[in-house]
Amino acid sequence: MSLSEQEQRALREIEKSLLAEDPNFGASVSSDSSFGGSGGAITLRGMALVVVGLVMLVGGVALAQTSLWFVLLSIAGFLVMFGSGIWMLWGSRTGSAGASKKKRKSKSGKANSADSNGAASKLEENFRRRFEER
Repeated sequence: MSLSEQEQRALREIEKSLLAEDPNFGASVSSDSSFGGSGGAITLRGMALVVVGLVMLVGGVALAQTSLWFVLLSIAGFLVMFGSGIWMLWGSRTGSAGASKKKRKSKSGKANSADSNGAASKLEENFRRRFEER
């Protein structure tokens, strides 16, 4: 279902205002593509490895009555599935973490610490106010 022209305009305006308010957030969101990007969240290779591991697991369980060696096949299948899942998850996180670290290094440390201290003090103030009201 596609968006109407008015809805697309409204989304573009919201996006522009978010980018104007917080350019760091906008840069981190726009650079990450969680599906099919080269950073690798869910890739074709990862999904193929999960399917191969699943076939090994099911085949090993089905043939486990004929020989105990097939139990090792099912364990190996589980390890392949688990490993490919971890690989896909770590691939996406290291890609986005590496990009955000580069962006942080390029900016001055004083500006980042001032922004984070201001936000942290606001959060602390809101937290204290909530408990004082009770």
